[in-house]
Amino acid sequence: RFNRRYDLASMIPRLGWAAAQTPPMPYRLLKLAEVHG
Repeated sequence: RFNRRYDLASMIPRLGWAAAQTPPMPYRLLKLAEVHG
């Protein structure tokens, strides 16, 4: 496998793609993670 961890040129578009594909998380779930984490 090829490790893209330190390839900034490919990291930015992949981050944008992941952010666009991920559904929003409800605020109450974020608060639960804060209390238990």
